[in-house]
Amino acid sequence: MKRTSLFRVALGAVIILGVSFWGARRISATREEAQRKQAGPRSAAVPVRTDRVALGEVRNVLTFNGDVEPMRSVDLQAKVAGRLLALELEDGTPVEEGTPVKKGQRIALLDGREYHAAHSAAKAAVSVAQASLASARAVVLQRQASLASAQANLEDKQREFQRMSGLVAQQAGTQQSLDQATTALAQAQAEKQAAQAQVEAGEAALEQAQATLEQAQAEEEKANLDVQETMVCAPMDGVVSRRHLDPGVQVTASTPLVTILAMDTVKVVISVPVNRLSQVVPGTTQATLRSPANPQEVVTCLVEKIYPAVDTVTRTAQVELRVPNRRREDGTYPFLPGMYATVELLLEVKEGIVTVDVSLPIRNVDRQLVFVCQGDTVRAVPVTLGLTTGGQVEVLEGLHAGDEVVVQGQHRLTDGSVIRRIAAQGEDTIQEGVQAKE
Repeated sequence: MKRTSLFRVALGAVIILGVSFWGARRISATREEAQRKQAGPRSAAVPVRTDRVALGEVRNVLTFNGDVEPMRSVDLQAKVAGRLLALELEDGTPVEEGTPVKKGQRIALLDGREYHAAHSAAKAAVSVAQASLASARAVVLQRQASLASAQANLEDKQREFQRMSGLVAQQAGTQQSLDQATTALAQAQAEKQAAQAQVEAGEAALEQAQATLEQAQAEEEKANLDVQETMVCAPMDGVVSRRHLDPGVQVTASTPLVTILAMDTVKVVISVPVNRLSQVVPGTTQATLRSPANPQEVVTCLVEKIYPAVDTVTRTAQVELRVPNRRREDGTYPFLPGMYATVELLLEVKEGIVTVDVSLPIRNVDRQLVFVCQGDTVRAVPVTLGLTTGGQVEVLEGLHAGDEVVVQGQHRLTDGSVIRRIAAQGEDTIQEGVQAKE
């Protein structure tokens, strides 16, 4: 009796549990059916956005860093020693950092009293030397006249000697007359030699006087240059970047006064790898330069030259760019020496080639794939890529202009996937389609 009661209790419990489980499953199925009806029919097609492959342009651009340098930099020094009287332009403008100067413009003045005195003494010495030279010329002229007279007397005595020699030979003259003619000839020869010696001595004195004058003139010229050098002038157009001294100090011929930089044109030197040098052509290769200090200043120029040596450590060669650096209305320059600069070299331009967005190809192991549409399915096409620039990449092989390719949603595709094209409303539309599919 007890066993029958226990069996009935157990059977009732099993029936209750079964009914409860069946009820829960029924409720769950009802909910799923409601959700399925609300979501609509499921579709196996992957929602994607497509576009047509077009021809475009890519540029092979390399970016380098460099420093802005002046074309010329001069530490201006005085050529003579003296006290620095002034560091100012002729109109009284002080010469200091930022002062623009022109070639030949006076920028400093030294105390020149000592040099003016030396110049006056040198001029007086020239006058004395000129007088001595004139006197020496007069003496030479006088002695040349005496030599001419002695030459004429000698010729007369030679004729007399020849005449007496002929008479004696014809026994028409006496030996005494011949002896007298011989003596007179010898005396005339001696007088001519003496006169010749006097002329030579006078000419030597004249040369000495000429040399003395030239030396005096050289000293006078040097003294005049020393006077001129007390006015220190700019050797080139530029801007004063540093003022080393103040007026009143004693300077020597090696004391720097100011530093001047040529600013109208600056240069930027970059290091280019040797394997790229063949693509860099001076006068042809275009460069774009900008400085973080002045991001609004963008300058386009050409490569000026390639330096002839290659660094054996970095295996790079230095390439020089020359950049126009026009002064602004406020007196400043866009590019200052020492600024950091970024240079973009345009090595190659390819036009009319197949290009796609850089995000389009999908890497699969060692290949790049692009999904090409074939009706409502896609085919995974391996592509060979080339240059990349401006968000576009060159396609060397695999695609042709006009091909329809998947541009959004390609990461959910496999070769042969069925697709459903959606309007170009962005990635949000695709995400909604994915949620609906799920």
